[in-house]
Amino acid sequence: MRRTGLRTASGPQAMEGIMAAISGMFALGRASGVECAKAGAEIWSRLNGYRFDRTGEWGGPSGWMSCGLVFNTPESRRERLPFSREIGGRPLAITADAIIDNRSELLEQFGISSGDAPLTPDSELILRAYAKWGTDCVRHLIGDYAFAVWDKKADRLFLARDPMGSRSLYYTHSEQFIAFCTLERPLLGTCGYKPELNERWIADFLAIEGIPHETQCEETIYRHILQLPPAHYAVVQGRRLEVVRYWDSLRDIKPVRYAADQQYVEAFNRIFEEAVACRLRSAGEVGIFLSGGMDSGSIASVAAPLLEREGRKLYGYTSVPLAEFKEQQPSTVIYNESPEVMDLVRAYPNIEPYFSSLPGESSFSSIDELLAALEHPYKIFQNGGWLLSFMREASGKGCTLMLNGQTGNGTISYGVFPIHMKTLFRQGRWLSLLREMRAVSRQKGVPVRKVALRTLPVLVPYRLKAWKNRKALRRFDRYEQVPVSRSLAAKWSVADRLDRMEANLPPIEDYPDYGEDQKSRADLLALAHIGAIETKLSLAARITVRDPSRDRRVYEFCMGIPYDQYVKNGQDRRLLRRAMEGKLPDSIRLNTDSKGVQSADWLFRLGADKSALLRELSRALDEGEVLPYVEEERLRAGLRLEEGRSGPMDDSFARMALTTIILARFIQKFNTPRKEEAE
Repeated sequence: MRRTGLRTASGPQAMEGIMAAISGMFALGRASGVECAKAGAEIWSRLNGYRFDRTGEWGGPSGWMSCGLVFNTPESRRERLPFSREIGGRPLAITADAIIDNRSELLEQFGISSGDAPLTPDSELILRAYAKWGTDCVRHLIGDYAFAVWDKKADRLFLARDPMGSRSLYYTHSEQFIAFCTLERPLLGTCGYKPELNERWIADFLAIEGIPHETQCEETIYRHILQLPPAHYAVVQGRRLEVVRYWDSLRDIKPVRYAADQQYVEAFNRIFEEAVACRLRSAGEVGIFLSGGMDSGSIASVAAPLLEREGRKLYGYTSVPLAEFKEQQPSTVIYNESPEVMDLVRAYPNIEPYFSSLPGESSFSSIDELLAALEHPYKIFQNGGWLLSFMREASGKGCTLMLNGQTGNGTISYGVFPIHMKTLFRQGRWLSLLREMRAVSRQKGVPVRKVALRTLPVLVPYRLKAWKNRKALRRFDRYEQVPVSRSLAAKWSVADRLDRMEANLPPIEDYPDYGEDQKSRADLLALAHIGAIETKLSLAARITVRDPSRDRRVYEFCMGIPYDQYVKNGQDRRLLRRAMEGKLPDSIRLNTDSKGVQSADWLFRLGADKSALLRELSRALDEGEVLPYVEEERLRAGLRLEEGRSGPMDDSFARMALTTIILARFIQKFNTPRKEEAE
């Protein structure tokens, strides 16, 4: 085996931003490795517009791999990827997009001295783990990763993605070849397939209410290109491809039990502080998406003192509404969270806050930028633009890592009353249920009777509610708020997949108990969605997003403890409120009355673009490329209504219009090269 090249690339011609990317192509059976090298180089050439600190290529008789690195940790400067070497008589080669967080444990496991530890990059630890444990190596790795190992002796290609799906990995395969890449687009047209769109993915994308993009982890908008799901690895041997789920939180996480409540708090603090600390291992400065809520606030409250010991700052980025936005906010929400953020800054002076309303930006103006970054149509148009803008701002300040608390509601700050009440009710713990209602009454300062009346709808079985609302249910249209063509939805049996993911349901609330909600928290679809977006935005902004609330150790602890650690004695989100005492300002820690709302002014911002948006929607429908996928008459009816009224757009129609325009622009960009070839 040989390395075909190692080079450094940068310059004014480079596109602003990529953090790291890997790719490769391997022959299956007796297919030609020479062909792999040619096709693999073509895949890599499609990433030429991005700027790397270092790039490398490796080629052997059976395949080809590449990697582009941006230095985000001290050890990453020592990475030379891909590379190959023998371990225990086994010739192995690796390429990786990875940050390994349990380094000290692995260094000890492999007998690497403290003197050699700083010289040992993360990819070396991954390769040694594979040499020692084979495909089980993923059970011993903690961190954010996607990697590929070629095992010449076993004639095996091994692809893996971390349990939380923090880094994306895509692949395509035929009987003769398999190709993989961090991104989707470079794989188009490989393995003998013509570039084609996946109509079923488009149908699902248009049909799902809210921001999810797909109903299944594996599928992408491109036919023949698949996503390796979180917590999965793929083994390619001979002509056989096997995809295996190696970690299942509902199956593999063991219950966590202590004798006293305080022991849970102490254990959580140890794990959480370690999760934050290992994410401060940065080659540059550290930034954070900072809101006035508990998740990012708790992360900042742990990170800031650790950075302060090293004389370093934590750069906080907070979105605020436009100054012209004057909408009266309800008492239960907060549109501008800057006062809460400033409470954090006063507690931790080494937090340097950056507040911006990003004037001139809107969900319409950022479409092309986000389409280029995300590679496919998207529905995160409310906050996607400012996320990318803040990441680029932080990168420009020298930050190489950006912290967030994206999944905190399902881990560190989990715990809401309805689920607790439903759980007690189903367990027949009537006295406990009554005690909780009385405790809530005391906490909120409202009569017990009022609490009971609010609790009653939570306890009523869904079937009884459905029977009571049976006439309304017969009229319910699950596609009323989305632009999908009904005939397309029927063609691809979209309703079946919506049922499985419990999407577009009738407006009859069905509250889960703790066991049912655990299944939702363990769903890989949400992790895949978040991980793919974060990976691609990281690549576009040249900064790595890292989430301590999605650390596997934190996740396993939070999934393993009893529910009463989250809700008890009238207090919700109880674990984090207790753990952050003396760390997180009480204005945030003890706030139970209001919740921050990001991008509250998104419809107001669209006002300046309303005419242009309506014209583009009309033009897209007239030109027709999007018509096979959307319900034309509903969109045209909405157009007529919006053209005849002043003021902000209707929320539902704005979402349908933006989704349609984003899809139309994507299809136009996809079809343009093929039209030019045909001409």
